[in-house]
Amino acid sequence: MFDYANLDRPIVVYADDWEVYRETRGVYFDLMEAPPGRVARTPEELAAVFRDGSYANASATARRAAFRRRFCQFDDGRAAERVVRRVLLGEPPESIPPVIPLAERIPAPAHALVRS
Repeated sequence: MFDYANLDRPIVVYADDWEVYRETRGVYFDLMEAPPGRVARTPEELAAVFRDGSYANASATARRAAFRRRFCQFDDGRAAERVVRRVLLGEPPESIPPVIPLAERIPAPAHALVRS
């Protein structure tokens, strides 16, 4: 989910057992409060999301953008390099490459969305 958000690709969350999962496994945040796209709770809802194309509509795109702002602000492809150079190699902060802002990133190209 986080990888696809970082790539700015449509995300569909299938959470038919969310309450049980949350109670038995525990979670770091409530995915249902701020999902990265459409959420389906039943097989019928899941089929409808793909059938009607709502996984890629404006609302789903806005949710994904909010999710990216919250979770992907430092994931520009050079995060590990910055940690190694600063923490392990002890390089000064001014020599570390800056984070590329989300608005300036160009995700890897994806195939065109297919709708039948």
